[in-house]
Formats: sequence, structure tokens, C-alpha cells
Amino acid sequence: MENDSQQALLVLEFITYSETILRICLVLFFGLAMILDAAAIYWREKEGRWTESARRAARGFFLFGVFLSAGHFTLLMISPSSRLFTIILSGLASLIAIVALLLERDKQELRPLKFLMGAIIWALTVAAPFFNESSSASLHSLPGLSLLHIATAISGEALCMVAFSSSLIYLWDYSRLKSRVLERRPFMPSLETLDKLVGRTSMLGFLLISTSLATGVMLIFDIRLRSHLTTLKVIWAFAVWGWYLLALVGRGYWGWTGRRGAQLSIWGTLLLGLTLFGTIWNISGQGR
Repeated sequence: MENDSQQALLVLEFITYSETILRICLVLFFGLAMILDAAAIYWREKEGRWTESARRAARGFFLFGVFLSAGHFTLLMISPSSRLFTIILSGLASLIAIVALLLERDKQELRPLKFLMGAIIWALTVAAPFFNESSSASLHSLPGLSLLHIATAISGEALCMVAFSSSLIYLWDYSRLKSRVLERRPFMPSLETLDKLVGRTSMLGFLLISTSLATGVMLIFDIRLRSHLTTLKVIWAFAVWGWYLLALVGRGYWGWTGRRGAQLSIWGTLLLGLTLFGTIWNISGQGR
């Protein structure tokens, strides 16, 4: 009887660790596919061998992630420590991945939808452990991973403010030119330079925040660092990530560049501020 109990515990521990490893692999493969698709979007005007290779590599990573997601969902179903909400998130991610494969036929008009669906899948995969941390396996994180997580988070959020400031300067200079104030100040960059700066900070910020969220998933499995990943930090990171995602798709596919892109950057940053203060207000209210 005691041997059966020990074997059951060993099997449960094996399932839990396998689920954790598969989750990290899913974050990695879906994340690589998403980043490569984002790079192809950013450089879509320079259609060539590089962008096509990036799309093919992204498709390969995505396809491999779909196969892994099926195995991961199966492990969640048979694991007694899995929560229902985590199972639902995993099943939803697997379903969206299958639909994305069926819809994607290498057509130009389907690429924005494919990228958005891939980003949603990655976000669901990343978010699930934060709702199931008590039943997750405990792993030791790699040395320096916490520093990478903090550095990428701070850098990504700082770039958001760089894009916001550049957008304000863009709209101010644009209004001056529209009012026929043609006097140029030597220290002012051109409108084209400012627009490129907003686009590049959006791409780089998206990469940094995605890296921060991915490393956060790995850190949450380390019981020594789990307490540092608070609800406020997670919600704020996802809000900034969502803003960068919208900026990338808007600039890359919907033509939200120039004045429209600057307006998107400003309104997005203001909404991020409201999200931050709203989350703080809600958390402080629950703590009373």
C-alpha cells in the first residue's frame, strides 16, 4: 500500500515537471514565431529573401508549438493538480492555434490575422502559470535570469515613454508646419526621423517586454522568486505588451504611420496610465 502511494506521488511529480517543461517550451517556440512575424511586419516594405526566410522560420516554430500544445493540454487534463481555469486557457490556446493553421494559406490579407492569433496564443500560454502558481513544479532558475527579467522590463517600459515623447514632438512640429510656421530649429529632428524613431522603439519595446514576460514565466516556477511577481507587475507588463502589439500591427498593416501613428502612441500611453492607476486602486481596495 505504501509502495503504491509512493509510485502515485512519483507519477504525479513526473506529470507536474513535464507540464512545466512543456509550458516553457511552448513559451519559447510560440514566442520565437511571434518575434519573427513581428520582424517580418516591421520590414515588410523591404520584401526579399530575409523576410520570406523569417516567415518560414516563424511557420516552423509555430507548427512545432501546435504539436507541443496538444501534449501539454493532455497532461493538464490528467494532472489532478491542474486548475480548471488553467485547463480552459490551454485548451483555448490549442484551439486558436489549430484555427490559425487552417486559415493561414500564405495570403497577404491573412498575415495580420495570423500574427494577432499567434500573439494571443503566446499571451494565453504566458498568463496561465500566474493563475496556477500554487500547483506548479518548483524549478531553480538560471543564474542572471532575474536580472534579465528586470532589465528587459524596465527598458521596454522606458521605450514606451520614448515613443510617447517622440510622438508629442512630432505632433507639435506637424502643427507648426501645417500653420505655415516654416522656421526650422537646428536641434529639432525631421518628421520622418521622429516617425522612424516611434516605429523602431515600438519594435524594440515589443521584443523587450516579450522577453520580460517569457522570463517571468520561468521565474514563477522558482519558489524563491515567485513572491516578487505581483499581480500589479503582471497586469502592467501585459498592458504595455498589448500596446506595442497594437502599434506594430497598426503601423505595419493598417498604415498608422506619421500623424496617425503619433496619435496612437499618445492615446495608448494615456490608456496605459489609466490601467496602472486603475489596477493600483483595485488592489489597494481589495487589501482593505
